[in-house]
Amino acid sequence: MSQALVKSKKAPAKSAATAAKTKTTNKNASLAMSAATVETWEDDPDSAVAVIVPTPDVAKLPLAFVFPASGPAPAIYPHGTPQFRYWATAAALRRGADYWATRVPLTQWYGGPSLKVVLDKGFDLDANYDRTALNFFHGPGVTGTVFTCESPDVSCHELGHAVLDAFKPGLWGAASQEIAAFHESFGDISALMSAIQIPSLRTAILNATGGNLHTKSRLSTLAEQLGSALRAQDPALAEADCLRSALNSFNYQDPTLLPSTAPMSSLSSEPHSFSRVFTGAFFEILGASLAAKAVQPGAPTEAELLAVADDLAGFLVQGITWSYPIVANWYASVAANMVIAAQADVAYLSIVKGVFVARSILSLQSVSSLPMISQLKSLAAEVKSAGAAEKPLPTIALPASHYGIDGLLFVEAPTQPSEFLVTSAGCNGEPLAPQSGISAAKAFVDDLFMRGCVDYGTVVDPKRRLVRGRKVKTHALVKAPGGARLERRLFSCGLCARGVSH
Repeated sequence: MSQALVKSKKAPAKSAATAAKTKTTNKNASLAMSAATVETWEDDPDSAVAVIVPTPDVAKLPLAFVFPASGPAPAIYPHGTPQFRYWATAAALRRGADYWATRVPLTQWYGGPSLKVVLDKGFDLDANYDRTALNFFHGPGVTGTVFTCESPDVSCHELGHAVLDAFKPGLWGAASQEIAAFHESFGDISALMSAIQIPSLRTAILNATGGNLHTKSRLSTLAEQLGSALRAQDPALAEADCLRSALNSFNYQDPTLLPSTAPMSSLSSEPHSFSRVFTGAFFEILGASLAAKAVQPGAPTEAELLAVADDLAGFLVQGITWSYPIVANWYASVAANMVIAAQADVAYLSIVKGVFVARSILSLQSVSSLPMISQLKSLAAEVKSAGAAEKPLPTIALPASHYGIDGLLFVEAPTQPSEFLVTSAGCNGEPLAPQSGISAAKAFVDDLFMRGCVDYGTVVDPKRRLVRGRKVKTHALVKAPGGARLERRLFSCGLCARGVSH
């Protein structure tokens, strides 16, 4: 898909009316270019770098979208207008969906051939995926109103949830801190991979970093505009210069031993926070692999960056596909299977193993005990075959009186035995015994109630509830014989506690 760079200067956000006025001179010329092109941001509105792209076909199969029927005609619209946001969002989502559709591969979304897109569901600094739609909101920003749909970083992150749900639906309801965090990590990786598809962005990133990808850049900093809006509400809700950074030094820790919440400068068991462990490892692998694969290690080309990113996305998809059954120590399972997927290329193999061990996602013992290459191929085939017939996670019953529930709480838990044992490592380098599925489920549910993420519905008397003033509830209680059942409603930005929502 050919794309043309439009502008690269950074400018403060403007209202729709002001934006339209400031572009009056060029408006007629832009609209006259062609109905076959529209404009979108490269990565985030905060960067103010736009590209002209072919008009996306939102109804394209296998991953079609349903946009508002009253959408504007394709054209180059002034920034800050609803028409621009419509096509900017459509272009970003189409780019991301086309990318993943060829790599998973997928035949449809979890709920069917098309996925609804709600461009502005209301007032909130949030975005979410609820299995029926990608939902975006608007809220107060530093220099004006923030529309979360407008940022490709945000829209392609939510798209990542939908993609992962389509080919690994068993992760949706799993009561596991690691699995919930991995869903968020895949969303951030989806934003990274979707951005890398833009040639002008690849070139800009390599120029800005001097070819050293493992350096702070517009690629590593995700959702800068939303991050600044959240920091204005509460500095603890986002990182210093973005919502989350893929460039970090977080190492694996047992999430059940971490606090349920913490400022973004620290690690907690909250899914968005803990997701950074896996995202950071993936981004480090990307940077190291680019240096190893480039003909000139100090001067990689944009084509080499694209090729390496594609290879790593392939390893990731294979790692997820082959990770069966779904286990509590999900990071180690996916990482081990990514090592298996990379074993045919020594350069990739060494880097993938090295980074996962350095980040304590895999223990030295686990890496050294992986089967020989000839055995890995047969193991991969067996695991892939088993994964094709995945069954729903078992439902277990947890004591629930401390949640205010009369009876038991039924949750989906990763209690199935693993095909082969791999472990993460502790701070001393020694292997960590994986949590049992029951222990992992209890820790996950405790976190949900402590953070105020559960909609009690009519199950719990108001006097026995824990209320934290959080508008978005990721989970809900549903009455069931003998107690209540916990159901996931959505994957959300999850950053709207402490007064951000209205």
